[in-house]
Amino acid sequence: MTFEQLRTFLWVARLGGFRKASERLFRSQPAISTRIANLEQELETKLVERGPGELVLTKKGQQLLGYAEQMLFVEEEIKN
Repeated sequence: MTFEQLRTFLWVARLGGFRKASERLFRSQPAISTRIANLEQELETKLVERGPGELVLTKKGQQLLGYAEQMLFVEEEIKN
């Protein structure tokens, strides 16, 4: 698991979709989708339910969102 994967997951969750996150992170939508798929594979769990319209976080996805926010906050604190 990398900070980039967590950052990508955070923006997908906050913005409610892969396309919006791709625009925010200046990456292609397939790149965003691949990062999330790789993170799900590494954690051996689904984090988002994909479907038409906005996506929905699974229970594990909601849990990871809290941890991701904390970890990325700490990363920024260390850099400053």
